[in-house]
Amino acid sequence: MSKILLTGGSGFIGSHFHRHFRQDQIINFDLVKPSFDHSATFIQGDIRKENDLRKAVKGQNIKTILSLAAKHHDFGIGHDEYFDTNEEGTAAICKVATENDVKEIIFFSSVAVYGIREEMTTELTIPQPDSPYGASKLAGETVLKKWSLEDPDRKVLVIRPTLVFGPNNMANMRNLIKQIDSGLYFHLGKADNIKSIAYVENLVWATLYLRERMKPGFSIYNYADEPQLTTREISNAIAVALNKKISLTVPKTLGIMMGIPFDIMIKLTGKNFPISSARIRKLGTQTYHSAKKIFSEGFKPAFSTLDGLGKMVEWYKKEA
Repeated sequence: MSKILLTGGSGFIGSHFHRHFRQDQIINFDLVKPSFDHSATFIQGDIRKENDLRKAVKGQNIKTILSLAAKHHDFGIGHDEYFDTNEEGTAAICKVATENDVKEIIFFSSVAVYGIREEMTTELTIPQPDSPYGASKLAGETVLKKWSLEDPDRKVLVIRPTLVFGPNNMANMRNLIKQIDSGLYFHLGKADNIKSIAYVENLVWATLYLRERMKPGFSIYNYADEPQLTTREISNAIAVALNKKISLTVPKTLGIMMGIPFDIMIKLTGKNFPISSARIRKLGTQTYHSAKKIFSEGFKPAFSTLDGLGKMVEWYKKEA
């Protein structure tokens, strides 16, 4: 029986992939042990270390490597750390795949490769990353494209998701839900900027759909759910699910200024806070990424954007 190597499989997205494969098909390769229930094989290791990868792949009859491992946080990580994992780690994966005659690699990249821009992006949009994270993900894609060209039988699928949310997610969307639940959240100006987001179960199903249809060569797909909602629509939907009401609207400039005291505390303490002027500014920035390519090829997500938000709020209520 062929198996799949899931690098970074102990994380948020990895936890959901565990539910969609037979447990004896998965080799979970991660720096940390999974905190969720599973019976899959777990091998502790670092994708930046070729020998760690060799131990995970050797003798396992790996058909596909699904690369989820990445440096992606926006606090306390230096430029080189992003590239060490997202580029050099990907190069190590390619090398070990070559040694073990693995022909299929699925790489989770990010819409961060496009950089911040007002217009909608598609897979044909020329990447212009404006962050170390986005640049390092694009560098990882470049490594994989080169690898795919070295053998006509190799298959590389690059998926560029938008902000991913859902049960078990402890990052941005949970912070937003928590702020709305606390009553401290306010609309930033008109809040009419599109925010492309992806419900994790839809993303997993989209990946499996594309995996079944992989062809030799190098292919790229964005992933975002429909309908695309504005920041106001997203926050209002969360508020309704929480039985709350967002009654305050603050001009964008004033809202950013309100984050300055948190910036000072971050600088003085070295601790990460869920609020900062940069994060408030980011909330008011448009991120509009089209996934019409995969939809035009027949994929139909099980949940709408609103459905996904509702399911995450249900999870949040149970965990709070």
